[in-house]
Amino acid sequence: MLTVKNFLQLTPFKTFQLVAGANGIENEITGVNILDNPDASDWLSAGELLITSGYFFSENAEIQKRFIQRFKEINCSAICIKPHIYLKGIPESMRRLADELALPIIEIPYGIAFSKIMNIVMAEISGRMNELNQASLDIHSQFFEISLHGGGMKKIASGLAKMVHNPVVLVDADWSVAAVNDDEQPLIQGTIKKTGDTLTFPIQTITDLPTDFERIQKPITRAIFFEEKEYPCVIMPVYFDTIHYGFILVYQVERPLTDLDYVALENGSMAFALEQMRLFEIERTENRIRRDFFDQLLSGQIKDLDALSAYDTTIDPTLNYTVLILSIQTIGHEADSLMKKKQTEDRLMKSLLSSLTTYAANRFPHLHLFSRKNQLVMLLGTDPKLSSLKTHNEISDTAERIRMYLEQQGQSEREIFCTIGSTLPILELSQSFEEAKKVIQLLEDDTKEEKIYFFNDFYFDSFLVDSISKEQGKKFYTHYLNTLLAYDKDNKTSFTPTLKAYLAHHLNIATTSRALFIHRNTLLYRIDKIKGLLPVDLEQEKNTFALQLALKLYELYD
Repeated sequence: MLTVKNFLQLTPFKTFQLVAGANGIENEITGVNILDNPDASDWLSAGELLITSGYFFSENAEIQKRFIQRFKEINCSAICIKPHIYLKGIPESMRRLADELALPIIEIPYGIAFSKIMNIVMAEISGRMNELNQASLDIHSQFFEISLHGGGMKKIASGLAKMVHNPVVLVDADWSVAAVNDDEQPLIQGTIKKTGDTLTFPIQTITDLPTDFERIQKPITRAIFFEEKEYPCVIMPVYFDTIHYGFILVYQVERPLTDLDYVALENGSMAFALEQMRLFEIERTENRIRRDFFDQLLSGQIKDLDALSAYDTTIDPTLNYTVLILSIQTIGHEADSLMKKKQTEDRLMKSLLSSLTTYAANRFPHLHLFSRKNQLVMLLGTDPKLSSLKTHNEISDTAERIRMYLEQQGQSEREIFCTIGSTLPILELSQSFEEAKKVIQLLEDDTKEEKIYFFNDFYFDSFLVDSISKEQGKKFYTHYLNTLLAYDKDNKTSFTPTLKAYLAHHLNIATTSRALFIHRNTLLYRIDKIKGLLPVDLEQEKNTFALQLALKLYELYD
């Protein structure tokens, strides 16, 4: 084993001077690295001897302090600095901090080449590689056993925590906690955030993470704060074959990580990815089985209760059922590639389906769900003896509770709205499903100011769309509204929405003016202008209906 003390005793380095951090002289050297780029600190490893000219330290005391602390968090063995080129001398503030942290600072004489130091150190530590390789095989075998016997995330976290002698947290790609090694660990309890039934690591509190750092496939060290103290946290991205599975977090509470601990971390990340793949495959298979059954049910292929009973399902045929479709649109970044957007959407739907299944299990015993593309399709059972009003209220309440729950899950921004078909006996659910889909179609170009939509509120719209072609609809509304629409466009007036409000309030001046928040005289002026622009008498009943229909067709087909 090569320590800092042994390094200084080597003949070529007799003239090297230990200027600070003498209490760390027994630190083990497991590698060597040259560092003259401040952005490269995330690529350092535990136990490395750092060689630098001090170029990026400049003369800034704050920068010097930050990097000395970072090197200690990474558990580097020592820092060899060649001053007099960029750094006039090793500042006293750096020496004091190095003494405090027991991080040796060694001054390199001017004439010594960095390459000579690297070659000699690597030759000295080469004997260590056989020992490290054997230890790596042992660690690999332990994780292989955990994966082989389906140990799950909890065992991976516990096994890794024992190897690295520090608390471990496993999180998915959205920073939702998948497992921790110790629920009672104060630092874990103090830093993990609970939202509903989901635990998340508040990554937004760490502000200096590299862009897309999950792709670097190498652990980085950052500080986390708890009870006014700072703790180094090693963050290991789990990223294999272009797929990002999540992160492993190691809180360095007990001791800094060694090079062998980083070997354990790499093997742990592989076990994490394999377990995630296994869980995804199980979930995908279960969802496909559910989806195949529901596809047959919702397409009307299951014709009678005997055919229904042949399936292993918890659906109660004595209940009425309603189809609810939750459409979920992720709000991504325009710069994201199609592949990245697709991966983000797939992860989101898997996560939401899993968490919603858990959430609904005890709260909504007659709710059945599956996912398709960016939708969650739900079948909600209700007592057929309930009145129409009570059934509507129960469905509305359930839809709102589920929608709010989903909006609280994870970190990504998303838009969620729910469309709801009619409540029908189980064998007639294909109609309810078609109705819920029809509402989505009718809402396609709307801003969706509401979040829950019942088909009953769109029955007239649906009838018009199914009965009147787009060409016929445009011809109809153009006949009645063309002059009015053209006037609004040319003069930037709002007579068309005024007409809509006037008709909706049964030609009542008082209620219409209140609804539009305008003075009565202003409304009278507008109505007078509108009458002059319409091709029919506004006061005749048959014409008011025709105008209302024209306005509706204009909304549908414009």
